[in-house]
Amino acid sequence: MKYVRQKIRWLLSIMPYPVRRIISKIPLPRRSLCIILKSQIEIEKCSRDLLLRGFVSHAHKCKNWDLAHIIPAIKNGNFLDLGSCESYILKNLSIKGILGELHGIDLRNPDVVVQGVKYSVGDLMNTRLQTNYFKNITCLSVIEHDVDLDKFLREASRLLQDKGKLFVTFDYWEPKITPSLKLYDLKWQILDKKTCEDLIAKAEHYNLYPVQEMDWTIGEAVIKDGYYSPDPQLSYTFGLLTFEKRF
Repeated sequence: MKYVRQKIRWLLSIMPYPVRRIISKIPLPRRSLCIILKSQIEIEKCSRDLLLRGFVSHAHKCKNWDLAHIIPAIKNGNFLDLGSCESYILKNLSIKGILGELHGIDLRNPDVVVQGVKYSVGDLMNTRLQTNYFKNITCLSVIEHDVDLDKFLREASRLLQDKGKLFVTFDYWEPKITPSLKLYDLKWQILDKKTCEDLIAKAEHYNLYPVQEMDWTIGEAVIKDGYYSPDPQLSYTFGLLTFEKRF
């Protein structure tokens, strides 16, 4: 698989610029927006789809699953990434060329600045950004790290325009497992079905509703010892929930 990726990158590099631009405009496949990651094969397919279209692969390839699901759903309009210090979604939306401002906020400055993005250092639960300003907001692999879900949802709803979308990904496993390890000096939780159902119920208080029925089907514990798990004793997967703001 590594050889195949290298071959694709080489082929793209020797293509004339107009051809590469055409390829980059071929849309990614539409995927479900309320779903659980079920297999490593899904990650490989998502990574290949991103590569073929000239998008940037995440340093942790497993997170290409998030990107390949969400990028096709982001339309024109002002965009905000909550937790943006190493934001591959901002890098890729810059490549996609959506019309609107790109914003990112995190507790620290970005690792690599994406040209044209407006960055803020601050709290994603209290951003101080303009009300009803964003058409799309992402929060990818963040809410499991000591985030108050009620404050997070209230702030996201305040920032979103009517019919705006909030895309949230998170660590997930059912039945519940509780890590003892801290990540980024923050408490780490792996969400389970009940926690997600509570999240959905809280979201409704802030006029945020899932865009689809959640598919709770679990496959394998994709994230495991030897494949991106920060704790060799823990195996789990990822989940994606997408909300729309409706008054």
